[in-house]
Amino acid sequence: MPKSLTDLAVKGTTVVSADGIAALQLEGYLARQHLAQGRMAWLASTAPTFREWAADLWSRYLDDGSRQLLAPGQVDALWRRVIDESGSGLEGLSGFRHASTWAREASQRRRDWDIDSDELSAFRDDPDCRAFLRWERAYRDALDESGWLDPGDVMAALAARTPSPGDGENTSMVWADLALTPFQSLLAEQFQRAGFHSSTWTPPPCNRRCRRVQLPDLAEEVRVAAAWASARLAQQPRQRVAIVVPRLEARREEVLVILEDALNPESTRLGVHDGRRQIICLQGRSTAMDNPVIGAAMNALELFSEAGEFYVLSRWLRSPFFAAAEESDARCMLEAQLRSHITSQLTFPDAFRSGGLAGRIRNAMPALADELGAAVSLMDVQPRRATLTGWVSAWRRLLSELRWCVDDSEVPEDWESALNDLMLLSPILGMLPLSDALVELANVLSRPQRLGPAPLHGVFLLSEPEDVGPGHDALWVCGLTDTEWPRAPRPLPLLPLALQRRYEMPSATPSTALEHSRTTLQRCVARVPDVILSTPETVHEHAVHPSPLILSYPLVAAADLAGSRTHRAPLAIADDGRIETHADPVPAVEESKISGGIGALSMHSVCPLRGFIESRLRAKSLETFRPGFSALQRGIAAHAAVGHLLSDLPDQHEVRAWSAEDRSRRVDRSCYRALRRMFGRAETRLAAFLDLELARLRSIVNQLLEMELDRAPFRVLAVEKPVQVAIGGLEVSGRIDRVDELDSDGSLAVIDYKTGTRHYPGYWFKQRPRDLQLPFYASSLEGDVVAVVIAMLHPQNPAYKGIWLGDGQFPGRAARLPADLDWATQRDRWRTLLEDLAREFGEGDGRMFRSNLRYADGPMAPLTRVHECMALARKTDS
Repeated sequence: MPKSLTDLAVKGTTVVSADGIAALQLEGYLARQHLAQGRMAWLASTAPTFREWAADLWSRYLDDGSRQLLAPGQVDALWRRVIDESGSGLEGLSGFRHASTWAREASQRRRDWDIDSDELSAFRDDPDCRAFLRWERAYRDALDESGWLDPGDVMAALAARTPSPGDGENTSMVWADLALTPFQSLLAEQFQRAGFHSSTWTPPPCNRRCRRVQLPDLAEEVRVAAAWASARLAQQPRQRVAIVVPRLEARREEVLVILEDALNPESTRLGVHDGRRQIICLQGRSTAMDNPVIGAAMNALELFSEAGEFYVLSRWLRSPFFAAAEESDARCMLEAQLRSHITSQLTFPDAFRSGGLAGRIRNAMPALADELGAAVSLMDVQPRRATLTGWVSAWRRLLSELRWCVDDSEVPEDWESALNDLMLLSPILGMLPLSDALVELANVLSRPQRLGPAPLHGVFLLSEPEDVGPGHDALWVCGLTDTEWPRAPRPLPLLPLALQRRYEMPSATPSTALEHSRTTLQRCVARVPDVILSTPETVHEHAVHPSPLILSYPLVAAADLAGSRTHRAPLAIADDGRIETHADPVPAVEESKISGGIGALSMHSVCPLRGFIESRLRAKSLETFRPGFSALQRGIAAHAAVGHLLSDLPDQHEVRAWSAEDRSRRVDRSCYRALRRMFGRAETRLAAFLDLELARLRSIVNQLLEMELDRAPFRVLAVEKPVQVAIGGLEVSGRIDRVDELDSDGSLAVIDYKTGTRHYPGYWFKQRPRDLQLPFYASSLEGDVVAVVIAMLHPQNPAYKGIWLGDGQFPGRAARLPADLDWATQRDRWRTLLEDLAREFGEGDGRMFRSNLRYADGPMAPLTRVHECMALARKTDS
């Protein structure tokens, strides 16, 4: 007569578990028991949940085809539909994302506790209960109208028509580690009377030791637990160690990194894969959306929706799953160019159809433009609303058009499975717009993935102490603070509290929550031989105390736990003896012209290596995309507007003679002309945006005109004047924003427009100056230059900054020359400095200066290797 659960399973007894997490642990427990009894092979048994077992019996005995059993995802969708269609519902709750979950749980709890509708109707004065009753009635009507069956109603059907077992049929079942609800108990009794044989099984007590430990914070808890688990597995590799981390779903990545570092410290070495200790995440599992191939597909579908903004297009262009290898570089270059274009302010469909984006893509990559054009046309012919089956069909064609998973890559099974699950919702949700259909797809893809057979040994991660199953050799439970354990009451929101108290539902009141927590802790301790209960001393920088429910267990120091001092061994790659340095000097310039002109020489002055990278390697950091105009775009618009306004080269007298209407007309025309060139075909789509930038630009130009009228008399001599000069054997070019002739003596003033605020004339007098444009123009321009001036085109801080020799030539205070220099000597000094810089640039100077390391850092750091160089420099200094 078999007595153990393993023997019962061998005889064909159905082992019924509480849920999927319990089933996985039971299957591992049974397999280890088989091995312990010397079996080399056995018929693998599954442990269906109670609801799965009931659904199987219904399909075998009672399913006559008149009603379709809904899948869990369909149940969720139907509850959401019912609540969305209910209009005014629970005060302040209608449409709230948790309402459908609460209603589904309340309905299931009512069935599990066998509470009839009449008893619940007695609480109709409760607005929450009244809303729930209305929703449940609508839900029942929807089930009846469509011939659907809720999985929770299967047990009611079995209770109403309890089947009789057939001849020769195995009628034995075991409720394994399962706490039956009142209705489940009633159903089990009816099956017993009908000729089925049932029994209960709980894991035998096996605890030998339970201790508690206090650690500084949440992260240290996980680190010490990981080191402890690693030490146990090092001694006995075939152990099963469970670690409970509260809120594991939110901390999953952090916890997995810590565990991987402790359990498999060699795994980061290239080529090391053997001997890895497994980490099995039973809760907080990964989702299909975590698969980068699936994430890329979802991004592509979003691109053609109302949410297809530029950052979605950016990810799509850079994705390796939509382009052959030879196209990747060109796509990335195109993405970098589009960041600064006005079409980045539109959604992709609008920008492509009528914003000019199609033309820009065609100029760079004609084949890609054709591909996207076909995809846009495909989505344009789709109806605005369709069933999920219809959207799935369209999405498959779209992804094929976009060449998803090129190079013969296989479409992930999880993707096809998600689409199949999504199509099951078509009869539930009916016709949906594209945006809602994408939300439903994201919901399906975000469900935790089903776990296959779990390995028999390793580290098993759980989020709840309640879910610790049998068969573990050691257990560590984190986070047992007085604020978290015992758990706070968690009554169901939509069922009357008085009703939950009457039926003593779990965690409905403080007393039941306390009893549940105490029982759960005792259950965990009893079923595992070695248990550690840990508490952090602080949580988010707030002091906490151990739970009163664990104070009876002996307190030990962290240092007394095996492996608590284990630290990751340093990688061989970090061994000082393995570091090699190679000289890689910048080569001398072979061409005669400096690419980038005076801007390149200006950067060379403060960071020669970055000057080489930007000018000669043509590398530059990506512009950060932000909604609205960037600082660079506003600078271009301001320069262009002032250039248009002064293109007739007026003198101050003419400007002063403009009437208010004439001035306003000139300013408006110049500003609009500058912006229209930037907006192009997107002007209509971005009319409101254009109006805002036009008002801002008009204000800046008007402020400049007011400052111009406060100057000494002048005449505009040139705007956007190109300059090209031979310096140090190299041709250096530039473009002067403006040259004025001063009426007093015919001398010249060179003016440069700046829209930022961090520009100071003092930079020009440093040993290695920055912002060399104006010193270059002053030393290179023919004529008597007596003023070099920055015109600050800034809405809050309009001003002139610079050097001018005559009093009153410009409003404000001129910068002072160094005490030992006059103007002629300063210009000569700039010429000499520019000659030296050009010579350095031509010879291949690639230095970095400690005083200006910020130019080598940031986006340029991977190319300049500034951090590695500074580490070597510090080592040399020491």
